[in-house]
Amino acid sequence: MDSRLLAVASELLDEEGWTALSLDRIAERAGVSRATVWRAGLTRANVEREMRLRLAADYRELMWRPLTMPGSGFDRLQAALRALCEVAERNLPLLAHTDQAFHGSDLDAVGVELDYFGPWLRILEQAAADGSLPPVDDETRFVVALTDALILGYVHLRAHHAAYDWTPDRTAEHLINLMTYGFVPR
Repeated sequence: MDSRLLAVASELLDEEGWTALSLDRIAERAGVSRATVWRAGLTRANVEREMRLRLAADYRELMWRPLTMPGSGFDRLQAALRALCEVAERNLPLLAHTDQAFHGSDLDAVGVELDYFGPWLRILEQAAADGSLPPVDDETRFVVALTDALILGYVHLRAHHAAYDWTPDRTAEHLINLMTYGFVPR
């Protein structure tokens, strides 16, 4: 898929939502013919698939460091939350227009396999083992609550409150501090 046209489609999604992803709108914005967009295979379904593939690739790439870094489980949890903020930033146009980007059914529909819970469960296990965090009773439910609160908050602040100077770093810092010092038992 033409990366320039995909970038144009991503811009349109960010600015106008899913309805903007038509051959005509992409061609108009890119300054090319509708046929060029069609030949590139830039349908809404293909754009969504490519964006979800990129989301999954970014998630796998960025979650690797927290899993392998030295430090306590608590340090790894903070690093994983920071990595999730970076995933959100890289994929903000997609995430701002769906709150189900990481849900299995949406990923399955475009042929994406992703072990979302694995890294988090491993980090929680390490944190309980080294004593930096107490064991969590229902780890999967905890991960859902923690990561949804972070990513939904991050995306909302970045996509809808940029006028209040919610830069990527400031947003991540505030939310991670809130999550780790306000919601995570110590």
